[in-house]
This record gives sequence, structure tokens and C-alpha cells, in this order.
Amino acid sequence: MPRFFSTSFGKFLKRVLNRNRLRVANLLFVKNSVVPILELSLIALWAIYVGRDHIDLNPKIIPAGREFLSAIQTHHLWTQVKDCGWCALWNGSVRGGYPAFVDVHGSMLHPLVIITTLIWGVINGAKITILASLWFAGLAQWWMARELKLGWLPRLWSAFLAVVGGHLAGRMELGAFGVVLSTAMCSLVFPGILALARRGGRQTVGLLAIVTASAIVAGQGYIQVGLVAAIPAIAILLIGDSPQIQSIMRRYLKAAGLAVLLAAPFLVPLAHFLPNFVKDTDPNFGSAQPLAYLPLNLVINDHGFYLNEALGKLPYPHLYTLYIGWTAVILAIVGLALTRFKDRKVIYFLATAAVIEFLVGSSVALSWGSKLFPALAGIRHPAQIAGLAVPLILCLAAYGLERLLALNWPALSLKHQSWPDFSSRAFSLRWLILIPLVLSLRSGYLFSQNWIYITSLSDNVYTLLEGLKTSSNQWVQTPFGEHYFIEPAVSMNLKLSTGIRTWNWKDREFPIPVLEANRAGPPPGPVQEVAEIDGIPIYAREDQPYAAVIRGDEKEPCTAMGSGGWIEVVCTNSAPGRLEVKENMWSGWKAFLDGKPVTLLNDRWLQVEAPAGNHTYLFRYLPWDVPLGLALFAVGVLISGLLLWRTSQDREIKDLVKPV
Repeated sequence: MPRFFSTSFGKFLKRVLNRNRLRVANLLFVKNSVVPILELSLIALWAIYVGRDHIDLNPKIIPAGREFLSAIQTHHLWTQVKDCGWCALWNGSVRGGYPAFVDVHGSMLHPLVIITTLIWGVINGAKITILASLWFAGLAQWWMARELKLGWLPRLWSAFLAVVGGHLAGRMELGAFGVVLSTAMCSLVFPGILALARRGGRQTVGLLAIVTASAIVAGQGYIQVGLVAAIPAIAILLIGDSPQIQSIMRRYLKAAGLAVLLAAPFLVPLAHFLPNFVKDTDPNFGSAQPLAYLPLNLVINDHGFYLNEALGKLPYPHLYTLYIGWTAVILAIVGLALTRFKDRKVIYFLATAAVIEFLVGSSVALSWGSKLFPALAGIRHPAQIAGLAVPLILCLAAYGLERLLALNWPALSLKHQSWPDFSSRAFSLRWLILIPLVLSLRSGYLFSQNWIYITSLSDNVYTLLEGLKTSSNQWVQTPFGEHYFIEPAVSMNLKLSTGIRTWNWKDREFPIPVLEANRAGPPPGPVQEVAEIDGIPIYAREDQPYAAVIRGDEKEPCTAMGSGGWIEVVCTNSAPGRLEVKENMWSGWKAFLDGKPVTLLNDRWLQVEAPAGNHTYLFRYLPWDVPLGLALFAVGVLISGLLLWRTSQDREIKDLVKPV
């Protein structure tokens, strides 16, 4: 009987313990989930409040930056995907066309841009993406603070300040959509680096790979250069861990390799096209602010200061704004001064990476590097790169705040005769630090509102563009350098002979427009004024057909229709010749005559032999590089899914419910 009782009671006790362990595990899971969700929700609400003007989904309400509408033109990749599928692989909207996936300046391949464009359209999707970028910048800051195991106040304060930081808001003075998005996405890589060094694990490798791939495809290019420049600082995280160095380095290499796979739809076509890529250069980096002055922008919030040339800068605010205020800078210094021994590697990593960003942003590092790699001279406006120093400094500031709060502060004792037994109540003076924290957020918010606001797109823009429409595919040109015509023109399927793009196709001239709007008067060559709209003359050329059968000096124009990488040409020519279509020839183009494949003849424009008579020609852009990139991406997604299959919470629960 005693043996039976002992055995039964033991089984019962095991069941009770296991049941209680499961309850504890569930409570821990809920606690570990609810607090982060609540904090991230608060950051989201703050980001929405800061950028609330962008919630207006009227497509004629746009951010005020003068280059916003040219910065988002590549997003029409996804409107073309909806209209004609694979034809979107060729961007035929500007300068003779080019492979759509190779634009290093555009953000069209970023998942956030894809989703918002497909849901809300190009302009409204871009406005929502700007709001989301503010939140992601706050998320990156919160994540870094969490990796340092900081309290809720340092986490939230630093995240809120990141949302209103001048490194984001000031870029909208120009409407530099890609800089805002890429700065936010590159900021997410820093906490990923810390997480992998401190915790390791398969999930962390996958997470770092995902945020790195997101940074790669975020567009613009300059900010990614700053991110790459900070990589040597990772060596600080490896100091003193000799037995584990190889293991940690393998983790970083795995994350980098996986990031390349995930970014392959961009990287593979770009690698294929890169020998044809050329960009204006400035070996002297004339727009760079001297290193002695650039960090001062962290504490200067005078709007007028950024409109003059004081302290060695140009009067273009979007290049230089970094404002986060004295409170953050002082707390960052405190963090460096009060660094705990166990945190020293992380703190020194943050400080070193911030210094590197200033060295690059002031062109000091670029001047050295361009002697070995002349292509670096193409980074003509490096001051924007210094924006990546801001999340690093804010993390130091959050750490400094945590260390201050941990000090033994004096308490203020209060007594009042109405309190029972004349008891006293103590108030810790540490909470007085809330005053400068709140003031710093208010100051950052007010500064951000100098640049984050909206304006209306005039109906006259669309009126002029209607005057540039042609009955067939033809190259036309909007008023030179006026960015607010660009996205509306692309949305109306106009083909812009010059347009606006930050890079060029090597050794390719632009197609000559058949219609050109020019405020400065008649453009060169034989033209005639055919209209005037809103005070802007429109000039026509009669000798620049988009498609024509050429025989010697004779041209017989043909009718061409289509979009992107799908062009149909109908010709009725009296004698044989060569059909020339003014679209850039490139690997991947295929040609068909009356449904049968024919050989392309030229490496400049699309050309095929044209027999006499009435014939239909079809040109399709079907490259090999994009499918290869998509296949590698699929492999990367599969590997990432396997790495992230089991979350850390799942492991905790499994460990807790093991039988006794």
C-alpha cells in the first residue's frame, strides 16, 4: 500500500508540476510579447503624429520636397506589372529605356514600396512609406536599446527622438524619398549586428540577413556606402573572444551570404549591367562639410542656418541636417564616460562606427579611398551619409540615460499634516531628468516640422502633359529640370527623352524628342512651335520618328505601340530596308516578324531587317538575369524560413515543460 501510494502521488505531483510550468511559460510568453508590442505601438503612434500630413490620400497632395516626384518615378514598375506583367522588366520611360531592376537610385524593389504601391498607388504609397520609414527608424533605435538590455524609458525616449531626427526629416527638404527609406533600413542593420554578436543563434543569423537585404534594396546608394564603411568596427565586438571568433565570424558571413541571396533580384541584374553604368563625379567632394563642423549639425536647429553657407556648407538643408539636440549629445558622452566593463565592446563599437560615418560624410575617408577606387568620386554629396551616425549616437545616449538613472540619486522628503501619522513621502530627484528628455523631444519635433509638410500638385502640370501626348510611341520632353512633371508624365505613359535620372548609360546618347516643352525658347535644330500651354511653348520636330524603316537617307515611319519591354510595330513600306526602333538595345531583347523570331542587328537601337509590304514586328524584353535573381531569392527565402522556424519563445516553453 505505501509503495502504491508513493508511486501514484509521484505521478500526480509530476502532472501538477508540468501543468504549473506550462502556466508559468505562458505567463512569461505573454509578458515578453505584450510589453514590446505596447512600446512599438507607442512608437508607431508617435511616427503617425509626426508625419500625419502624409495620411492625406489625395494623389494631388504631395510632400513639399522639390525632387519628390522624380525620386519615386521608378515605383511605376509595379503599376506596369499590374498592367502587362513581364513587360515591366524594361523601364522604357526615360532616356531610351534601361533594365528596370538595375536602378541603384530607385527604391522600387524594397518590399515596403512594393506593398504600398500595389495597395495605394505610386504617390499615396510613397507617402505611406515615408510614415512607415519614421516608424522603422524608431524600431531600429528601440531594438538597439533592447539589445543593450536598457529600461523602458531609455528605449522609448531614444526611439521617439530617432523618429524626429534631422537625419530623416531634413532630407524631405529635397523630397529625397530614397534617403529617408534607406537611412531607416540601414539603421536596422546595427541592432542586427549587435544581436548576432551577443546572442548568436540561427534565428539571429536569419534576422540580420533579412534587414541587411532590406537595406541593400532600399535605393539611393549613398547610405549603403556608409553602412559598408562601418563594417570594420565589427572587429571591436570580437576582441577578447578568441575561442569564439571563428564561430562569430562564420555567423556574420552566413548572414551576409543569405542577404546576397535575398537581394539577388537587384544584385544579379546590376552585376550584369554594371560595366554600362556611369555617373557624374566630383573628385574634390565640393559639397562636403569639413569634419570640424559637420558634428555641430547635431545640435543646430536654426532653420535659417541651413539656408546659408556658414561653417563650410552649401545652402541645401537636405545635405546637412542631423539635429537631435544637446540633451542627446551630452547623454551620449555620459554613456561613454560611465561605460560598464561588460558593455565596453558594444559601446566602443557604437562610438567607432559613429566616427567612421562622420569621416565618410565629411569626405575625409572618401578622399583617401578615391585615390585607390576612383569610382568613389561618384559620391558627390557625402554629407547625407553622416545621417547614419545619428542612430549610433542615440544608442549611446540611451545607454547614458540608463547609467544616470542607475546612480544613487538623493531623494526629496515631503511631509504634510494631513497625511496619516505625519508620514513622509520621498521623491527621487532622478525623475527630474524627465524635463530635459521631454524638451528634447519637443525641440526635435518642432525642427522636423520645418521639413515634413505637404503641398498641392497643380492641375497645370497635367494640362501641359496632355499637350505632349502623341498618337504613337514617341520620345517627348518636359521642361528641363522641373521634377514635378516627372512622375505624372510616367503615370501617363509618356516617354521622356531626357527626363531626370541620377546616372547614365555609358556611351549612349539620349533619343531626340519629337515634342519638347521648353521655357527657354526654341531648342537646337529644326523645330516649330505647335502650342503654348500655361505660358510654356511646345516645339515639334518632324524628322525624329520612334520607329521607321530606313533605306540610306530615306525613312518611312511606322506605328509603334506598347509599354516597357513589350513593343509592337506595324510597318507598310514600299521597299525593303532596316526597321529601327529608338529603344536601347541590350541583352535580353527578342524580335519577331509576323510571329517568327528574327535576328537583332544593332548594339545601339533595336534594329531588324524589314521586307517590303505590310508587316507586324514584336520586340520583347526577356532577360536571363532577373529570373536567375528571383530563383536565388527563392532559395534565400527558403533558408530564412528554416532559420526562423523556431522562435526563442518556443524554445523557452519547450524547456519549461520538460518532464521532471
